[in-house]
Amino acid sequence: MNNFSINDHNHNLKYNLLHEFFWGFGVAFHTIYAAIPLFLKELSAPDYIVVSSAGIFSFVVAFPTLFSAGIGRNIKDINIAVILVHCIILSVTFLMGFTFMFFDSELVGMAWEVYLTYFILYAFSIGIIVPIWTDFLNQSTLGSHRGRFFGLGFAFNSIGTVSYTHLLANET
Repeated sequence: MNNFSINDHNHNLKYNLLHEFFWGFGVAFHTIYAAIPLFLKELSAPDYIVVSSAGIFSFVVAFPTLFSAGIGRNIKDINIAVILVHCIILSVTFLMGFTFMFFDSELVGMAWEVYLTYFILYAFSIGIIVPIWTDFLNQSTLGSHRGRFFGLGFAFNSIGTVSYTHLLANET
């Protein structure tokens, strides 16, 4: 970007902090290493599925990055691409929530299989998003301020997670 200024960088930083806060808020509810195995166990998934859910997640995230990284190099409008790939994960999470909110999991004989399918689609979506999101961040930040950008982003992600856990603790 030829005329990318510090004001442009700071503008993008503000939106990224908002994004990271709400991502952290959501991850607190849907953490890969704690909530997912517990939920699968609650749905009567076999133990080998429950204990391997984090490994399944890692593998399924890694696989599509091979393709989306290659495709990402040819994207003309990275802003539109970032929004579109985020719509993939929004669709998956909406369907997951809709299914388990409006259909009684006791009536679904294989609820854990339905959830595992959504979980795999969720992981696959992240694998598509990550290379495109990384390219977007590379183009929307100043190289000399990138460390601060990511440091603040991770801090706001953590603040979102802590905020959710405090809200949850006050509800119980």
